[in-house]
Amino acid sequence: MKLTLNRFFIMIKRSMKQPVNLIMLLVLVTLAIIYQGIPASQKSMYIPVAVLCEDTDPEMQDVAETLISRNSIFHFYAVESRDEMYRDISDGKANSGILIPEGFGASVMDHERDIQIIYYTTPGTFLWSLCKDELFNILFRHISIRNIEAQMEQNNLYPVEQLPEIMSQLKEYFDDFMNSSKIFRVEDASGGEYNEITREEKAEIPVAKLAGLFIFAAGMVGIATYLKDKEEKLYLRLVGSQRIIMQFLHIISAILPMTLISIPVIMITEGGNFFAVLGKIALYALCCILYTLVFSLIIRKSTVYQKVLPVVLTLAVLLGGVIFDITQFDRGMKILAMLFPPYFF
Repeated sequence: MKLTLNRFFIMIKRSMKQPVNLIMLLVLVTLAIIYQGIPASQKSMYIPVAVLCEDTDPEMQDVAETLISRNSIFHFYAVESRDEMYRDISDGKANSGILIPEGFGASVMDHERDIQIIYYTTPGTFLWSLCKDELFNILFRHISIRNIEAQMEQNNLYPVEQLPEIMSQLKEYFDDFMNSSKIFRVEDASGGEYNEITREEKAEIPVAKLAGLFIFAAGMVGIATYLKDKEEKLYLRLVGSQRIIMQFLHIISAILPMTLISIPVIMITEGGNFFAVLGKIALYALCCILYTLVFSLIIRKSTVYQKVLPVVLTLAVLLGGVIFDITQFDRGMKILAMLFPPYFF
């Protein structure tokens, strides 16, 4: 046991001295330092939606103004004509458009008139259902109160002179109920004030993808070292399970330093729960160890391995999504990418 541990520590030292491993370690550390030095910039996150209200009904005018004044992920803004709305949507200035046509407010009360709000979209429109929810949220209040008032007038529930005061009280009760906790309660889970539109962002650096690639590459390099040592007859006396253990030690000694440095680097650049990051990296490292072990059992000559290794690492870079995700363009590429551990990290 003592001899095995001594060999393991010697292997770790050899691994740390290999130029390729040193370069990968330095790249990860350098990226973490660079990321820390990049100032966070504020980025406005909103989806522009053009709003045109052709209806002269004061209630519908109020709906449009309320919509435009909302503070949400949607940036509702007014346009003057349908031509301007079409132009903004086609030019990409607006993600979609809302048109309240003339007569819509009256048609809400007159069921014989069939006039609807028109929602303009394109194939690139996103979160359209959420946008319609915001519009309906505002419409619901106006239409509900208008219907209640109409029913009260038609059924002569109150004297005409009392209706303005009653409707004023009704609107207050309606708003109190809608904003109360009787339907649902809103609690802040962020621990502070949340701005719906603006958030801080840093430049994206694929550190996690690089870390996954480097852990895999370190294991593959460890096998190359083992095959070279074996052919130099350093393990001539080892047989059966002893040789398998030696292969394990070579792979683990190469992967371990890269795995340990990846944990703080990913924590610095991407954040998250420490134990979640630790578990994810540990599981991935174990997969790489098993993968490279099986690979070394298939290819047992260093000369053949040295020719295959650059091809495997190149495919891992291209298919692992380090530079860009090539698998999104072809299903066959995605299936091929699944043969390399970096794809899953």
